[in-house]
Amino acid sequence: MYKLRVKLLAYTNAELALFSRAKKNLLHLFPQDKVEFVDSNPDIFVFLTGGSESQVVQSAKPNRFYLVIASPKDNSWAAATEVKAWMNANNISSLLVDQSKPETVQLVAALYAVRKGLESLKGKRFGLVGEPSDWLINSVINPDLINEKLGVEQVTIPWSEVKPSEQTSVAADFMSFFKSDSNEGIEMAGKVYEAIAKQVASKQLSAVTVECFSLVNACNTTACLGLSKLSLDGIPAGCEGDICSMIGMMLGKEIFGITPWMANVAYVNEANILFAHCTIPSNLVSDFTVETHFETDKGAAINGKVKGTEFTVFRIDKELSKIFFGIGIVEKSPYSKNACRTQLTLKFSEMQHRYFTHNPLGNHHLIVPGNYLLHLEVMARLLGFEIVS
Repeated sequence: MYKLRVKLLAYTNAELALFSRAKKNLLHLFPQDKVEFVDSNPDIFVFLTGGSESQVVQSAKPNRFYLVIASPKDNSWAAATEVKAWMNANNISSLLVDQSKPETVQLVAALYAVRKGLESLKGKRFGLVGEPSDWLINSVINPDLINEKLGVEQVTIPWSEVKPSEQTSVAADFMSFFKSDSNEGIEMAGKVYEAIAKQVASKQLSAVTVECFSLVNACNTTACLGLSKLSLDGIPAGCEGDICSMIGMMLGKEIFGITPWMANVAYVNEANILFAHCTIPSNLVSDFTVETHFETDKGAAINGKVKGTEFTVFRIDKELSKIFFGIGIVEKSPYSKNACRTQLTLKFSEMQHRYFTHNPLGNHHLIVPGNYLLHLEVMARLLGFEIVS
């Protein structure tokens, strides 16, 4: 089981009782099942007294992020301030926080969730069925960079290996879940689901993204329902072969425990932003109908009512060096006939709203219900991402 590594710091030759008392006093911050106290390679430095600064110089490493925790007692804050200055001077990312503040409890919990999530990603594989759609001119990440930075492997799969039309049956639960007036359309969508699911199993994939318009041309259907069902099954599934979104979906699944919805920025006006797409994970909607795919008017797609009133919206860039994240609040808006089937209109702060017209990292953004800004800030620091606005 993954645990955060915590190093307690005190003056040279401090009594062992000092450390024992500190561990008991820090139980509100460090649940025993989530941390271990160590002498080397820590994630967190906790200053118990002054005179302990040089120990950090021996333990801290470049290109790492550290949480630095201090209190008003025994020159703890004085020592932590000196160390924070040293870290800044040596380009070591860190946050200095007060151990008594409730926000610090939340920060430690977020650090645990993010570190555990990033650790669990290592060694996982995602499938790219087909090629990234040619309009995604700012959303393709070099597979070597993904492996180097996250330990995730890309597996490229040609559509010729998938063969939805050769599937002879569709699981009963798929047919019953996606009820429609046209069982024929649902059955073909189910064959797409079965074909992709077999690739996921045979190639030991943890996620998948597909170039869907090749499928429409070849089989006169879409992957929308199949991708929605895969995400519901716990396999993040995206479309258009969007690698930036795929990696973001995998990060979201591991860190938040929720597979995000990949959505178009369909329209930005002076007040709010419309997001829309046809492949929303079906557990993120309270109700839905099955309609045709928006752009092609073929196949089957989800028109759903998205659950929640507050949403975290985020996006990473193709160099795995930048991230945007913000909070959107639901705004009532008329349904647009000129956007994908599932739609969500959100209002952002003025600065975050400006990002979408002045500094976007790309079209597709990822949306999850709830507030995960702290998790994303911690993730950005751990991965060395620049936070853009």
